[in-house]
Amino acid sequence: ASVHGANRLGANSLLDLVVFGRQAADTTAELVKPNSPPVKLPANAGEKSIARMDKIRHCTGPIPTADLRRELQVSMQKYAPVYRNSDDLAKGKGVVMEVMKKYKDVGIKDRSMIWNTDLIE
Repeated sequence: ASVHGANRLGANSLLDLVVFGRQAADTTAELVKPNSPPVKLPANAGEKSIARMDKIRHCTGPIPTADLRRELQVSMQKYAPVYRNSDDLAKGKGVVMEVMKKYKDVGIKDRSMIWNTDLIE
């Protein structure tokens, strides 16, 4: 989330940049000392992430990613709008959990790695 919950108000992005940019800079200054050597990474450091991405990219289920995203978007707009209440949030949580169960049946038609809107969804 962000300073403003789910940051649904676009004008608040600047405040996010100021707050979290400063926090990131302060944390980096504490953790990284001047002239310190780079952290050594194992030779296979990114293989797990690449394997996960390839698994998603080759999903063959019947549900298009756009349909799943749309269903999640509609439920968030209905149950978690800017003005929220605990009853709607509880209902929304249930709806989101049901949508997430469908993720196992998602299908990616575009297998390319260039401007792949299926993966962006």
